[in-house]
Amino acid sequence: TGWVGLGFSPTGFMPESDVVIGWVKDGRGYLKDRFAATRTVPPIDHFQNVQLLSSSEAEGMTILEFKRKLAACEPKDRSIEEGTTRIIYSYNDNDPVSEDSPARHQVSGRVSVNLLSGTGNVEPASLEADHVKISLLNSNVRVPATPTTYWCSPFKLPVLQDEAHIIRFDPVVQRNHEELIHHIVVYQCGDDIQPFLNVSWDCDNPPDNVPSQVRKCRGLTVITAWAVGGAGFSFPSHVGLPMSGATGTQYVLMETHYNNEQSRSTYVDSSGMAVYYTPTKRQNDGAIFQLGHIVSPLLLIPPGLSSVEVQNTCPGRCTRAVRPSLRRNHFCLYISSVGIASGRNQCFRFFAAFTHRW
Repeated sequence: TGWVGLGFSPTGFMPESDVVIGWVKDGRGYLKDRFAATRTVPPIDHFQNVQLLSSSEAEGMTILEFKRKLAACEPKDRSIEEGTTRIIYSYNDNDPVSEDSPARHQVSGRVSVNLLSGTGNVEPASLEADHVKISLLNSNVRVPATPTTYWCSPFKLPVLQDEAHIIRFDPVVQRNHEELIHHIVVYQCGDDIQPFLNVSWDCDNPPDNVPSQVRKCRGLTVITAWAVGGAGFSFPSHVGLPMSGATGTQYVLMETHYNNEQSRSTYVDSSGMAVYYTPTKRQNDGAIFQLGHIVSPLLLIPPGLSSVEVQNTCPGRCTRAVRPSLRRNHFCLYISSVGIASGRNQCFRFFAAFTHRW
C-alpha cells in the first residue's frame, strides 16, 4: 500500500524536478505528472504528459507502468537524454486521502542512472581470440555506514614472460548495489606492493601498516576510470596498454567510491573492474597522458564574471622526456570535475577542452 514518487532532477535534489506520484487503491491505479519547484509537495501540472499503462499492488510491492516522451513537452518537463540521468525517488506506506495531499515521504533517495544506451552507435572493438579476462574485485568489503567512502584495494596483474596488451575494461557492479557504486578508478603502481595484496582499506584513513609507497599509488597515473552513466572502454583495434614483461604495468590500486546516502551498515560489496588482455601485442602501444587542475575548493569562479578560463600546460621539457622519437595520437578523453553547478538565481556550466602539439 501507499504512494511512490519518481523524479527527473537537474541536480539530484528535489527543486526543479519533473515528478510523477502514483498509487493503487481498491484495484485502481492513480498517477499524476507534477513539478517540484521547492522541497514541498509537488503540485499537479496543468498539462499531463504521462500515461499510466498498468498498475498492480501485491506482496508489499506497488508497480506502476507508465510512458512519456523523451523530449520535454512544456517548460515544467525535463527531457531524458543520453548520458547520466539523475533520478530522485520517495515513498510512503499510506495511500493519500486525495490527489492533492499525499503525506510526507517516509523514505527518499537519489541515484544516477543511464536510461538510454549512452554509447551512440559505436560498437566495442572486437577482442582477439586469445584474449584473457581477469577480474579486479573488492573482497566482501563491509561498507562503512557513512555517506561517502573511498575504498582502496591493491592487485597484481598476471606475470607473463613477454609484454602483453590490455585491450578492454568493463565495470563489474554487484547486483542491487547500483546506487551504492558512484565511480571506480584504477591507478598504476610503480613499486612492488606484493606484501600488501591481501589488504584493503579506507583510502582516506589508511592503517599504519600500509607504507607510503603503497598509499602513493592513489593519485598516480590513472589507467582506467568508470562512473555511473558510463560503460566499458575498449582500446582501438590497433592499440593496447602494455602489461607485464619488462616495462608493462604489474601492480594496480583500485579506488571505489561508495555513495551510501542512507548510511546503511549492511552493505557488503564485491564490485570492481574486469580487465581483458591479449598476449599477442597489437600494432601500437597505448599510454596515459594526464594533466589538469587539482580538484580543490580553491578552484573558484569569481562573482560577476560571465566566463572564467583555467589553463594548464605540459611544457616541452616534459613531453620530450616521453619517447621523443615516437609519434603520438590521442583517441580518448576522460574528464573529471566537469558538470553543472547551480546557485541562487544562476547556473554555471563547466567544460573541458584538450589540445596538443607535438
